[in-house]
Amino acid sequence: MSVTEVLDLAGRLDVHLRSSGLLPEGSAITVALSGGLDSVALLDLLEGLSERWCWSLSAAHFDHRMREESGADADWVQALCERRNVPYQMGRSPVVPGNEAEARDLRYEFLERARGELGARWLVTAHQADDQIETVLFRLRRGSGLHGLAGIPARRPPGIVRPLLPFWRAEIADHVEARGLEYLADPTNLDVSITRNRIRHELIPEIEANVDPDIRRQLYRLSELAGRAARVVDRIGESAVRDLVLEASENRIVVARTGFLAYDTGVRAHLLRLLAARVGPRPGRVGTRIALEFINTCPSGRRIHLAGGIVIRREFDRLFFERRSAGEAARDGELVISDASGGEADVRIAGLSWRVRWALGAPEGDMSSGEESAYFDPSELRFPLTVRGWQPGDRIRLPAGTRKLKKVFVDRKVGGSERGGHPLLTDCRGVLWVVGLVRGVQAGVRGDGKVFSVSFRLEG
Repeated sequence: MSVTEVLDLAGRLDVHLRSSGLLPEGSAITVALSGGLDSVALLDLLEGLSERWCWSLSAAHFDHRMREESGADADWVQALCERRNVPYQMGRSPVVPGNEAEARDLRYEFLERARGELGARWLVTAHQADDQIETVLFRLRRGSGLHGLAGIPARRPPGIVRPLLPFWRAEIADHVEARGLEYLADPTNLDVSITRNRIRHELIPEIEANVDPDIRRQLYRLSELAGRAARVVDRIGESAVRDLVLEASENRIVVARTGFLAYDTGVRAHLLRLLAARVGPRPGRVGTRIALEFINTCPSGRRIHLAGGIVIRREFDRLFFERRSAGEAARDGELVISDASGGEADVRIAGLSWRVRWALGAPEGDMSSGEESAYFDPSELRFPLTVRGWQPGDRIRLPAGTRKLKKVFVDRKVGGSERGGHPLLTDCRGVLWVVGLVRGVQAGVRGDGKVFSVSFRLEG
């Protein structure tokens, strides 16, 4: 690579951002700053372009406490931000994470909070092309479908952007060297007991040496093609869904069963998930299989309950996809919060009694010891909200991506007998809050002072 190419990395990033529209002019941006090579380069590149783009930059660093040197790393990052006059937020894990997945969830929870506190619209991470191909190989190993093979998206909710995805680790390293930038080296990146590191340090070099020296670019091309194909499939699927839906309201859609069954079985699975998403969370693989079997074989007048509060029932040639009614929820040990006006009620979940309070604004009165509260943007909530227990197949959207609640419980060492002690707050999109454990990214408070609060207290 020539010196001109090294020094032109900022110029190529500028061209990429103008063609993609990933970071609009005048944006407030928070950089996820680990202190490693990629994130230091990202901060340097964005600073170099910030005057031209009229950006407002800040940074956030999270100390996982998984290494003895992590506290010193946090001090180093703080000093870097102060030298560069970059506003920053520092976070520290309240517990030592048990594994990489738990660490990632905690990191993104902090980064999302920091973005809001720093007044930024976008959270920018330093994922680059090598991270993309490692992700594709990781998902191939798990048997992922089309959307999984698309890899890391350049932008995804609630405001995460990855501007370095088109650039390789070697290019970024050359930029850092040419600029004389200092950075931190994380020794855990060499630990091949971690699957992603084993892919990076062993599998890819083995393929390059013995199978295909150009495998990195081939895998990157695969992710691009899969992403394009996934977008086409989604557009076609949405068009088919519009044709199938006979009636629609906020909590119910009516679908033509004969029209649905006219599609191939594989297409039905995709359409089912799109239809369910109109009233609640998309079912997982098992939930999809169960729902398809019900639609194919069950007689008129029957119904099936899916995770996330979705009910599918059949009446002759019509399928009803619905959110469970307040009456059904009450019988199932659930509490329905119909609107943003305040109230309180008791609900019994998994043998435990909870006192639930909700209000437009902060909770009234003093919070008692052990009471858990969360705050939401009322304009972003989709009422009715439901308080209920965990069900197999439930998923939660975290800053790091959507995860099965079962995996979240396992990562955080919450056993089956303890899961009833973590009620769920949900709306039609899925889980908003696992009380006492983790908060989803939906309806985050935007800083305009308007909040909807929900509080839980375990009764004796």
